[in-house]
Amino acid sequence: MTQVVIGQFSVAFMIKKVDYDGGGFLSASDKAKAVGNLTGVSNEDFQRITDAAYDDFLKQLTAHGITIVDPAGMLANKYYAKVKTEAQGEKVSVALKKEDKADALAFWPSQLGGRNNNMFLNLRLFDMNLSHTYTAQYDYARTAKVPVLNVVYYVDFAKPATANGGRALGGLLQTITVKAGLAVSPFGTQATLMDTNGKLAKLSLNTAIEEGGDFANIVETTSAVNKATRTAGAIGGMLGRFGGGLGGAGRLASNMNSQLSAKFEYQVTDTKAFGEKVLSASAKTSDLVLRQMEAMR
Repeated sequence: MTQVVIGQFSVAFMIKKVDYDGGGFLSASDKAKAVGNLTGVSNEDFQRITDAAYDDFLKQLTAHGITIVDPAGMLANKYYAKVKTEAQGEKVSVALKKEDKADALAFWPSQLGGRNNNMFLNLRLFDMNLSHTYTAQYDYARTAKVPVLNVVYYVDFAKPATANGGRALGGLLQTITVKAGLAVSPFGTQATLMDTNGKLAKLSLNTAIEEGGDFANIVETTSAVNKATRTAGAIGGMLGRFGGGLGGAGRLASNMNSQLSAKFEYQVTDTKAFGEKVLSASAKTSDLVLRQMEAMR
């Protein structure tokens, strides 16, 4: 491969994460749930960061001796004419480990104009836009003899939550710990190359590309009602186990909130620093992707 046309370059910024943890001490059947929300970063910030990441990607392509082909031929493909432009900042979901999941906002570079081929952004069954995009790239790559490259980066903002305490003392002492952690995530991040025979090669990350340093203040936003309900449930469960005799009412209180659930807000106070960390992580990911592609020549 000495030349490519860019079919897609998408950056999906996670804005909400739901993490489950099995707890710790005496927690055989207990789980804790942490919901994290990213705040302080606007769509304009996400767009600016995406544009910069794309500029860096193009520079790295050139540095690897790969010619970037004008996409006009691909856009003129009869199948591409059926592709509808998708909304910038579209919300998408990505599955993490086990039951964990995240919501993200997806952006494509403004340098690509109104074109947005989110073909490999997420699994969308019976999606005609995806089908038309795939067919257009397949037909173009085979007829024009130019490979089509699609790239998707998912940017994470939080490390997996951890819980301690489990069912000890009815769960009253169970705590959950969260930490900010910016990285290009191995979940969802991928690069695919449609070769001139119509065959698709896929590269994906085995581990996160992390950036160190703080970039957000974390504030717990769990409602007072949630905290009070959980405390009542924990006390009811504890007394019930130790013969407190709360009967049906105690069992009900215990069952109302047997799972520790907490909400956190990750408040970005310096969007410039946040953007610099994203760009650093995406640049490292691009380097890794392009070195792997170079090895496949």
